[in-house]
Amino acid sequence: MRKRFEYKTVIIEPKGFWGTKYEPAEIDKVLNQYGNDGWELVTAESRDYGGTFYGIIYTFKREM
Repeated sequence: MRKRFEYKTVIIEPKGFWGTKYEPAEIDKVLNQYGNDGWELVTAESRDYGGTFYGIIYTFKREM
C-alpha cells in the first residue's frame, strides 16, 4: 500500500507598525504546535514581491 499524505500551508507575517518585527518565541510556538499534532515541516520560504517582505510560508505534511 502506498503512503498517503495531507498538506497544510501556514503563513506567518511580521508584526509591528512597519511590518518588520518577528517574535521567534511566537514562531516556535506555532511550529511546535503543528509538530505536536503530527505535522512535519517540509519547506519554509519567504514571501516577497518587488523587494518588499510579506512573511514566511511554511508547508507541512503528515501521513494520512
